[in-house]
Amino acid sequence: MKGLNILTLELRNITPVIIGGYRATTFSPSLGIAERFRVSELKGVWRWWFRALTAGALWDARGHVEGNYVREKVRAVLGSTNSASKFILQAHVRKEGKPKLLSCKGLLPPRLKLLCMRGRERRDEGQENGIYYYDVGDLEYDLRLLKQPRMELREDELRVGVSSLLVAIIFQGVGAITRRGFGAWALRVSRNNVGKEYAGKLEDYIQVIDKLNEIKSSNDAANVIDKLIHLASDDFSKFIGISGEGGMSEDVPPCPIVSRNRNIFRISIQDVKASSPMDLLIKIGNATMKATWRRHLRRPSNEIHTWILGLPRGQKRGMHGYAVNYNRRMSIFDLGRRPSAISIHPLKRLSDDGWICIVYGFLSKDWPKTLYHISLKRGKRFGGGRGKHKMGEIIEEKVISISDNLVRDIFKTAFDMVITCLRH
Repeated sequence: MKGLNILTLELRNITPVIIGGYRATTFSPSLGIAERFRVSELKGVWRWWFRALTAGALWDARGHVEGNYVREKVRAVLGSTNSASKFILQAHVRKEGKPKLLSCKGLLPPRLKLLCMRGRERRDEGQENGIYYYDVGDLEYDLRLLKQPRMELREDELRVGVSSLLVAIIFQGVGAITRRGFGAWALRVSRNNVGKEYAGKLEDYIQVIDKLNEIKSSNDAANVIDKLIHLASDDFSKFIGISGEGGMSEDVPPCPIVSRNRNIFRISIQDVKASSPMDLLIKIGNATMKATWRRHLRRPSNEIHTWILGLPRGQKRGMHGYAVNYNRRMSIFDLGRRPSAISIHPLKRLSDDGWICIVYGFLSKDWPKTLYHISLKRGKRFGGGRGKHKMGEIIEEKVISISDNLVRDIFKTAFDMVITCLRH
């Protein structure tokens, strides 16, 4: 491996991690098998951020995204079914604890409450039950990044590969529910394991990670994260052969991109008070719930748009919530699927009850053209054959036509509201 080693990253989980395995659970009691950290999953996250950074550089320079061009750039560095990646990524275990069974009693993050409800349904059906997770500090790895043998690796490819990997780990992490704070990692560069021929070429990125570990306030964190994104954006601009910035477009991009335009790729570093990692995840989860928003917005439920925080967002059994396709008479209620435009990811624990979190979001137009909001309310309704009214469910149906202007407005409102909820 001489001459192939690029660098080694030391990882330790700072929030609980849920990794899907057999029956989509971290641990299978019947088989006695625990799902482990998967390099392949991290590669998928890495690839996504590489694509978003490439598309962002192209958008900032030309005001549009060419999908085929972006895909070609991703394949050229990270490989495809027809060609190998120019990088090798390996995870070496330093510590792997045993997954713990989650207690479904007491306060839980909203997403885990839902999983507990589904778990009870599976138990009633005779299926394997239980939610398992890795607790804070249970997972520690040395993540080694190497150059692929017998392949040329230019300096611009080296820098975009490393920068996108760092951004992927810092902003998203690995596992389930990472957009709501799970699977966050503390990250260090092992100075003794940086390849000699790469040390000088990557020194600015290594310094960014060193400073990230030294932060003592949200202002410190904001400066470091801004530096990281600035470096990465510059390198991706050079990678696609564009120097400098063009006329920055204010249009809505077709897909999530890492743009220099902070109206398109929004970032906010927040101090969050929470007494434990699970308490933090509860606060993060509640910040994305309509019930929490109502306390601050003081608006009727049907005037609060939470679809920007991801689909599905409704209940198929009761046929209420948001749907991408709806016909009650024919029992059609398609909840759809689309990741949240806004994510909240823990960056560092400063004290017993003090955390620094990254709130970030992507303004993009890849939403259904039409959404249906179906709400059920208790009230008087016409019933029977004698013209009498009785108490029952009133179905309110609202059609939402999603335009670029609506997405802009809802995205801004939602981003600001998430921050407001985190602060309270």
